[in-house]
Amino acid sequence: MKLKFKIIGILHLFSETGTEGGWWAIQDISHIHQDSSIPGGFRWDYEGLHIIKSGDFLKIFNPDGTIYWKGTIELQPYDEFTHDANGLWIHCDPKNVDKNFWYKAFFDQYNGELIRYEK
Repeated sequence: MKLKFKIIGILHLFSETGTEGGWWAIQDISHIHQDSSIPGGFRWDYEGLHIIKSGDFLKIFNPDGTIYWKGTIELQPYDEFTHDANGLWIHCDPKNVDKNFWYKAFFDQYNGELIRYEK
């Protein structure tokens, strides 16, 4: 397999008007910029947004830098408005990871490394 890209970033549940639920995602740290004019003080560019897909290799880091989890992602898709994570609608869950374990990493915005290969 040929490497498509490898990024380091912040894990989160991406959702906005029109998505009708959240997608598990990683925000490339090279596309996060300080901006004191907005709440939180940081602007995340869409260019750095990567929705996690089946077949991606993901490494999740604990806040202390040790590995929380690593492996190849296999997602279980859901119909709209049928499943939630902590009260928020979601489009999928990982098949090979405990859901609450997964939710903690994304809702607490752990750091991660995403590797995607060309198919």
